[in-house]
Amino acid sequence: MSVSGFTKLKLSKISEWGWRAGVIRAASHKDNKHKDLQVLVEYDDMEWQRREWISVYKDNIFQVFMVESSLVWCDRKDPYAGLKSTVLWPALTFTPLVATMDLSSQRLQPVEFVLDQELAFKDPNTLLPYKEWDSKIRGVKDYVAVREAARRWVEAQDGQQILLTTPSVLVGFRVEVYRAEGTTQWYTAVICGYNEATHELTVTDDTVLEGHNEDPTLVQMRLIGDRVVESIMRGEDVGITPRRSRSSTTPSQPPALTLTTPSRGQRQLPVSVVQAGKQSDAACPSRKHLRREAARPPDNLKDKPDGKKEASRQTEKQWGQADHP
Repeated sequence: MSVSGFTKLKLSKISEWGWRAGVIRAASHKDNKHKDLQVLVEYDDMEWQRREWISVYKDNIFQVFMVESSLVWCDRKDPYAGLKSTVLWPALTFTPLVATMDLSSQRLQPVEFVLDQELAFKDPNTLLPYKEWDSKIRGVKDYVAVREAARRWVEAQDGQQILLTTPSVLVGFRVEVYRAEGTTQWYTAVICGYNEATHELTVTDDTVLEGHNEDPTLVQMRLIGDRVVESIMRGEDVGITPRRSRSSTTPSQPPALTLTTPSRGQRQLPVSVVQAGKQSDAACPSRKHLRREAARPPDNLKDKPDGKKEASRQTEKQWGQADHP
């Protein structure tokens, strides 16, 4: 999330700063403090084809540039209940790469609630660390879609941890890789090898059956398979799905864990930018995500308190988020 421009910002009107949110899909450097750092951003209010590389630190473009940091419990008005009803809801916090003023000193922490992506500003002292879904916590209501959105965000971070810390165990697994260039957004592939010297993964593209070297700290990658990340984290023996051949007439299966909308895909970011909360010159932290990204259900489905879904006319709502780059 970010705020750009040269207009003097007033803390009393922080919600009117012109926050813009987006997903970082790729980065130019592993060091998120590098003065020449550029990130490839898909903004929420634009089609992915209009993505752009932006310089984070040059030319004083941004007054605020923040990336996803962690998941917390945060109070809010219950969108499923009466106006006076409040509820604890999972929300993303952000850490700044650029900030012309210290928001923390004013006890103003931007948070973005999962699922509906509503932006709010809270006193950091009121936020509770999110460890796991626990409907026994006072104020938590067991809304199915909210619980699932939180689970997906946690799973995305675990997937990044595996890709960065134990990539050698992933040889043979299928992944989805973001295309920083080209007319398609993603391609699916099989991990064929890992180079310990360069920390790159060698993957074979399902479409053209060609090999590519990809660095998961610089481009977004995500493991494919229902609960495969959870199984790996538990040390379970996970069956590996073979790649399809040129002669295969059966289309490759889409990632079972991804729920996307036209404007925003799963918010799992290149680790080099996501891990802004920790200091590292060699590489970024192994966990966290900028936006990073908790998946949400298709826009044409509306979650009801009882967990059921009902069709509704698709609408695009601008949340004016702060997790834009």
